[in-house]
Amino acid sequence: MTCIYGVRMAPSPAEPVDLFHDSRNTARPTRARFRYQDECIALRCIPNLLSQGVTAVVVEWSTDYIAVLPDGDPELVSIKHRDPGQGDWPISELRKVVRDLHMVWSAMGERCRCAFASNAAALQSATRELARNLDGCLNVDLDEAERFRRVLAMPDPPLPRRSEITAVGIRDMAGALSLLDRDPQYAEQCYAALVERIAAIGTEEPDSPEQRIRRLTGSLLSVSDRSRPCLDEQTLHITDLRELVERTHDERVRRPPRQLRAGLRPIVVPVTTKHEWRGGQEVQLGDACYLIHDPVEVTEPPDRSYREQRASARQLSPPERDVRITRLDILRGDRHTEVRRAQLMLETDLQRTVPGLPRVLATIEDRGQVTVVADRPGSSLPGVFGAPPYPGVALDALLRALSAVARTLGTLHTSGRAHRALHPVAFLITRDRMLLRDVGLAAVPAATGEGHRDYRAPEQERPIQQPPGPATDVYQLAAIVYHLATGQAPGFSPPPPPSLLRPELSPSLDDALLAGLASAPGDRPSLADLVTALTGVLRFGGAVTC
Repeated sequence: MTCIYGVRMAPSPAEPVDLFHDSRNTARPTRARFRYQDECIALRCIPNLLSQGVTAVVVEWSTDYIAVLPDGDPELVSIKHRDPGQGDWPISELRKVVRDLHMVWSAMGERCRCAFASNAAALQSATRELARNLDGCLNVDLDEAERFRRVLAMPDPPLPRRSEITAVGIRDMAGALSLLDRDPQYAEQCYAALVERIAAIGTEEPDSPEQRIRRLTGSLLSVSDRSRPCLDEQTLHITDLRELVERTHDERVRRPPRQLRAGLRPIVVPVTTKHEWRGGQEVQLGDACYLIHDPVEVTEPPDRSYREQRASARQLSPPERDVRITRLDILRGDRHTEVRRAQLMLETDLQRTVPGLPRVLATIEDRGQVTVVADRPGSSLPGVFGAPPYPGVALDALLRALSAVARTLGTLHTSGRAHRALHPVAFLITRDRMLLRDVGLAAVPAATGEGHRDYRAPEQERPIQQPPGPATDVYQLAAIVYHLATGQAPGFSPPPPPSLLRPELSPSLDDALLAGLASAPGDRPSLADLVTALTGVLRFGGAVTC
């Protein structure tokens, strides 16, 4: 037998009956006292209903759980609650938590990650002391202390307080429901069902420290070594939790069929009539009928030689689906209108050939009009999450999906073009991905003041001096993330660090976004470097949140 911190440990887990929990759920009578910890686990599960960054959670007792990751080692999370008035964690108490985690990590043969999660942060003095003297705190050599430091996550920023956590969980569930194509108004019921499911499988904490460490080690070994006894009665699979949330939602939803009031008939306006669309109109395009949604974007040149309209719509004839319609009315035939027609056709060709863009469903040319109908397989970012600043689950979903968007933009950049009109409405959120709505301004020459004013790059104000290009998309992408994270558009002047405007944001986000918002295009990182930096910053739902 070896002795670690005064606790006698077996050299190997040779007795499975001592290592794994009793199958009886003996904690049910007392778990009402630990609802906060149950909700902490729920906060970890909610974003993973979408991303599958965690595939399962093994619930031990009121203060510990194991996150099963898709690849690599399992993660042991220790949740510690601080009551009001206790303040942040001092070094004397922080040592105890870190020693317990190190004990399990060591007994696991250094084959797991460890996280300390709390509603309070560690005092700066405690963090400095721990960083300076981790080897002394653990009574190990410097090399082992450094290896443990690399797998240890601390509560920075902390979890929500007890009085706030339910509201945070419901808010995050509302965002998740939107991404699951469900109605967020049922977030409270879905969140309650998730928390109750977590509470139902907790077990009683062992009496002695020796039993506690042995059982944690046994559970971790069971996760990493499938030949060992399984922990089905303690395990929550994320796919099962997603089904629970969707089933809870669907049992409460009643969707009446679309009906017209008695005596009314839909207004059908032939698409060949030269008019401006308005929300609520139904227009006929070939054999299909579409209901136009507001807002309708209308563009006309100074000489009024053409009118261009763009709007989202619902195709009412089978197959019913959401679409995006662009219509060009040629009001007077001249070189100007021919150039615009050619640009629209180039835009359509790009949308057909660039991966990651919605499909072009139809192109109709008839009597001085060109109409393009494209698929719209999702809702816009603002349609899903509303106005910024965005909650952690929304920011996490956005950053996780940036790689796919970057591939689409990268294809445009390879062809010598750039989107140049990125803004939140241009991002479509589907159940399993995010994509761009269109190719933006990639088919037209640069013009002074182009793009959305909140995300316009400096060179778009003076394109003659500095032509917009791929670096413009880098700036706009950084500006969007900055706005959604802080609630404030960056503007042209050097903006304040995001963590200054919203303290719960990781300071690591500052460097990534401020580099992307550099005034000079040549000072900005490449698109790939920006996305890599951003996707490495926010990891919502663990010991590190947004």
